[in-house]
Amino acid sequence: MPTSAVTCVSATGLITRRECELLESVTKSLYRLRIHMHLLTNRHEDRLIFEIQEPLAKALGIVGTVGRRPSEVMMQHFYVNAKTIGQLNSIILQAIKERYSKEPEQTGEPICSGFVRQGDVLGLESPDVLVKNPERILEAFLIQERHPDIPMKSSRLYRALFEAHSLMNKEWAENPVNRQTFLKIIQGRRGVWHALEEMNRWGVLGKLLPSFNRIVGQMQHDLFHAYTVDQHTLLAIRYLRNFTHSENAHELPLCTELMMAMKGSWRLVLALLYHDIGKGRGGDHSKIGAEIVRQMCRDFEIADEDADYIEFLVREHLTMSMVAQKQDISDPEVIENFAKKVGTMERLVSLYLLTVCDIRATGPKIWNAWKAQLLEDLFYSTARFLKGKGIDRDLLVSRRRKDALRLTRFTPEQRDRINKFWDNFDVAYFMKHSVRNIVWHAKVLLPHLDSPKSFVASRPLRGMEHAHEILILTQDRPELFARIVSNLQQYGLSIAEARIHTGRDGRVVDSFIVVDDGSDPNFEQEFARFQEILAEKLDLAEKLPPPLRGRPSRQSKLFPISPQASLRPDAAGRQYMLSIVTTDRLGLLASIARVFVQYGINLVTARITTLGERAEDVFLIESFKLRDPVFCAEFEKAVLEALEL
Repeated sequence: MPTSAVTCVSATGLITRRECELLESVTKSLYRLRIHMHLLTNRHEDRLIFEIQEPLAKALGIVGTVGRRPSEVMMQHFYVNAKTIGQLNSIILQAIKERYSKEPEQTGEPICSGFVRQGDVLGLESPDVLVKNPERILEAFLIQERHPDIPMKSSRLYRALFEAHSLMNKEWAENPVNRQTFLKIIQGRRGVWHALEEMNRWGVLGKLLPSFNRIVGQMQHDLFHAYTVDQHTLLAIRYLRNFTHSENAHELPLCTELMMAMKGSWRLVLALLYHDIGKGRGGDHSKIGAEIVRQMCRDFEIADEDADYIEFLVREHLTMSMVAQKQDISDPEVIENFAKKVGTMERLVSLYLLTVCDIRATGPKIWNAWKAQLLEDLFYSTARFLKGKGIDRDLLVSRRRKDALRLTRFTPEQRDRINKFWDNFDVAYFMKHSVRNIVWHAKVLLPHLDSPKSFVASRPLRGMEHAHEILILTQDRPELFARIVSNLQQYGLSIAEARIHTGRDGRVVDSFIVVDDGSDPNFEQEFARFQEILAEKLDLAEKLPPPLRGRPSRQSKLFPISPQASLRPDAAGRQYMLSIVTTDRLGLLASIARVFVQYGINLVTARITTLGERAEDVFLIESFKLRDPVFCAEFEKAVLEALEL
C-alpha cells in the first residue's frame, strides 16, 4: 500500500497513527525485498519462490546462524512482517464492519469481568481493560474456547491485543495466574487448536512461551517440509484434535478410536506443541526439545508423572517413524526392542498418534496409505507384546492365512492350491502385508500359479493420487530387481515403496507402489498394456538397459543432500542391511540395482522411502562375499558412486 494510501486510511480513524506508521514500515520492507527479487532474477518477479530464497538472502547481506541458513533467517523476517500485516488487516476490516453496523461496538452483554458479548463478537468494556489487568489477555482466548458461539473479536479487542506486546514481558510470562490460564486452554474439551492458532496469530503464544517464539516463521529449507515450524506444529495439533470428533473417523478410524478413549489428552497437545521446539539451535532437536519441555513443566508446576510422559514423547517423536520405515517390523527382535523403549500401552498410543499427526503435517506429499499401514502394523505388533502376548511367528502366519481364506471364499480345490503356494513364503510376507493385501494377491495370482510365464497386475492405491500398487509373480533369476525397476522408471513411474519376497520354490512375489506424474490423460489405458509388456520383458533374456539418469530438480540443486551409504550385519549376522540417503531422482533405484548385479548381491527385501525429494532406502541383502571387509568397502564405494547425481 503506497504511503499516501496508508495516510488516507489513518485519516478515517479506522486505525491509529502508530498502526499506520508500522504498516508503512512493514510495507517498505516488503518493497525492498521485491526490488531485490527483480534485480536478482532480471525480470518482473513477484513470487518469493523456493529457488531464489537462498541467493536473495545472500544478496541482502543476511548471515545465517548455527543450524540455520541465511534464507531461513530471511524468511522468518518475511513471515513476521506478513503476520503484522495480517493483524492490521483484521483490525481495519472489523472496524469497517462495526462502523456500518447498527449498534455501537462498545455496547453489549457482560460475559466476564472486563469482557462483553455483542452477538457473535467478543469485545471489551473499555479500551484499557488489558492495560489495567494484563492477566485478561489470556482470558480472551479462554472465553472464546469455552464459547464457540462467539468466534469473532471486536476491533477494540483486536487493537488491545496488538498493543499488548509491551505488556507481555518476562514478569507477565512467569505469572502463575497466566500459566494456569494457559493450562486451562490446552485442557479444554473443544476449541483447543483454534485458541492456540489465534494466540500464535497475535503473538501471545510466543510471549508466554519464549522458546516457541524462536520457531515462529522459521522456515525449514529442506526438500520435504512445506511449512514453517510453528505452522507445522499447529497443523499437527489440528490433526490431533480432529480425532476427537467422530465425524472424522472415516479418515483414520484407529486414530479416532484411540483418541476418543484417551484420558489426559492435553499432555499430547503439549508434547506436539514442543516436539520441534529445538529446531534451529544446532544438534539433535529431539533431545534439545526434551530438555526445554522438561524445564517448561517445572515452571508450570506440572506433575512429575505427566512431565516424564511429555518429555518422553518429545524426545522419541521420531522413533516410531524410523522403526516403521527403516527397520524390518516382521522381526520379533525389532518389535521387542521398540516395545521396551516405549514401555507402556499409554505411551505407545500417544506416540502412535503423535507420529501420524507429525508426518501428516510435514507436507501434502509425505503422508500416504502405505506409511499409514506400516505404522498401524507396528502399533498392533507392539501392543501385543506389551500386553504380554509376544509375537509367535507361526501363530501370526496361521491367523492371517485363515483370515485371508475366510474372505476369499475359494472352493476347497482353490484353497488347497493357494495354501500350497503360501507354504513357500516365510513370516516376512505375512507380516509385511495386511490381510486385505494378501486377499488381493491370492485372488489375482491364483489363475497363474501353474503358468511358467511372468504375471503382472495392478490396482489404484487408496489415499494416494496417481498411485498404483503393482504386483509381480515371476521366477527368481539374476538381475530381476534391476530389470523390474529399469522398466518401471523407463515408463516414467516413480517408485515410492517396494517389497520383495522370494519363495522356497524360486518363485518371487514383488509389490511396488508407483506414482505417475498425472500428465497423461490416457495413462490408465496405456498402463494396462505396459503391464503385459513388463511381464513379457521379464521372461526375455535381453541385455539389461542402462539406467536412466533423470535431472535433479531446481530445489535439490540449491539444497543438495550429501549421498550416504552404510552397510552393517543384521541382528542374526546372516544378512546385511544397506542404508542409503540421497536426493531422489529418476533412475536412482535402477542404478543401485546394477551395483547389486555387478557385485553378485542377492536382494532379500527392500524398503524404499521417499520424503519429498529425499530418498532414504534400506535394502536387506545377502552374499557370502559380504563376510570379507575388503569386499564390503569396495561395494559401499560403488554404491556411493551410483548415488552421485
